[in-house]
Amino acid sequence: MKKKMKTILSLTLASVALVGSLGISGQAYADNDFRGWPTLRSGSTGGYVRALQSNLWAYGYQSTVGSVDGSFGSGVTSAVRAFQTKFGLTSDGVVGSGTWNRMSQNVVTEATDYIFYLDTPYSSTYWVNYYHPGANTSTLNYDLMYKGGNSTVNTGRVY
Repeated sequence: MKKKMKTILSLTLASVALVGSLGISGQAYADNDFRGWPTLRSGSTGGYVRALQSNLWAYGYQSTVGSVDGSFGSGVTSAVRAFQTKFGLTSDGVVGSGTWNRMSQNVVTEATDYIFYLDTPYSSTYWVNYYHPGANTSTLNYDLMYKGGNSTVNTGRVY
């Protein structure tokens, strides 16, 4: 009976720890910066790639990236490599945790934790606004903004 209670207690504690860690890791970074975002590489597509492309515009690589179309092609690879070299990262063209973490260094979080933006000193032209519409953390949208007059250049959904 004692052994069975220990087993039940151990399983209960392990379950609580797992559920707690999933809740924390699944939301702690996703709400206000790029830490924890997925690894992207040539051939990747979708919302995270559009966000990456927008970020690269905010770092001054808009002519290398080309259009914000959600396709990780040769222009994005070149821009990522240039970004990685500039900031002392391994220049492999793959956007993993090191690259995302470096981009997060230029993020400003609004008081609500549902809005954050990337505004770098490396582009006098563009910045990116990220927001959870209606405080719904299951959706993240972005607006690539032109600094002159804060007009929208591109908008979309990350996830």
